[in-house]
Amino acid sequence: MNSIVYTAGDTLTYAHLANIVDSVLGRKARRLEWSLPELRDDLAKDPVNAIKKYRVVFAEGKGVSWDMGKTFNAQRGIGVTSVERWAKENLR
Repeated sequence: MNSIVYTAGDTLTYAHLANIVDSVLGRKARRLEWSLPELRDDLAKDPVNAIKKYRVVFAEGKGVSWDMGKTFNAQRGIGVTSVERWAKENLR
């Protein structure tokens, strides 16, 4: 099959992710905030970098999402774990 496959999982901010890491590891994760102009400039210097594209999209507040019921895992009954649960099971 040559098509896009949509999967589903947690949707969270970088701040929420850092808070989960703090909680699981029992220490404060270092936080470094980049401005939208900085992110756009960084992407302009490396326009094919997918991570830098995602950083800009999420910083602009757009993000991405789709109907959970139409995802590959939901249609096939494949369970997913939360970021917090994964962190608790894998970061300690």
